[in-house]
Amino acid sequence: MGRRFLEALDPGQYRRIVCLGRTRPATVPRNVEFVQGDLTDANSYAPALTGCDSVVHLAAATGKTRPETYFQVNLEGTRALVGESKRAGVKSFLYISTIAAKFTNQHRYYYAQSKRRAEEVVSRSGLAYTIVRPTIVLGKGSPVLASLSKLAKMPVIPVFGNGRALVQPVSVDDLAGCLAGILKDPGFAGRTVEIGGPDILSIEELLMKIRGAAGPVIHLPAGFMAGCVGILEKALLPVLPFTAGQIA
Repeated sequence: MGRRFLEALDPGQYRRIVCLGRTRPATVPRNVEFVQGDLTDANSYAPALTGCDSVVHLAAATGKTRPETYFQVNLEGTRALVGESKRAGVKSFLYISTIAAKFTNQHRYYYAQSKRRAEEVVSRSGLAYTIVRPTIVLGKGSPVLASLSKLAKMPVIPVFGNGRALVQPVSVDDLAGCLAGILKDPGFAGRTVEIGGPDILSIEELLMKIRGAAGPVIHLPAGFMAGCVGILEKALLPVLPFTAGQIA
């Protein structure tokens, strides 16, 4: 998402663009000043905030990791960035959250819990903020697409629940364009914006589209499977294909 967002920005609109990353990419756009650092280490990026009018916060711990990592990065990292932004005199703060932050069932879904609590930090910051909740983000290099592809290409496709849960995936390029537009529009200040793509389909239909053809499906009871995986997570998380929260 970060790479696509940088490409979507009009360099003529901004006097200075600073990008924070843990590792330096092979190529950096000529109009971008790259700062190597980490969201959890405020000292690594705080000086670069001086003179910045806006902050776009895309960094997050996602996918499959330990619960404490989600909260350390997504919650405490956001808290630190908000604090440093206020000290630097930043005027607007665009926070990229997730549609999962509004899910009613967040039991063992620590990613969603951490993002929801980070939203609260942003909304109470006193900054002119906008929160964006994307749906499933798909595109080349998308981690969630890679995970779904593994499921879709199995000889028998495992589907949790009845397969009729609706999703509304969004192209990473469309999302990047939306973010660039929101950043320039003060009318979004104080709002939470949900962004999805044009098509609504069931999770089973999405898996079939990724597979490229119809295939045999086995429906697994979501609640039971989530409970079993939740029990195993503490000892076997590195080898499990997904977390209990992701199933839910």
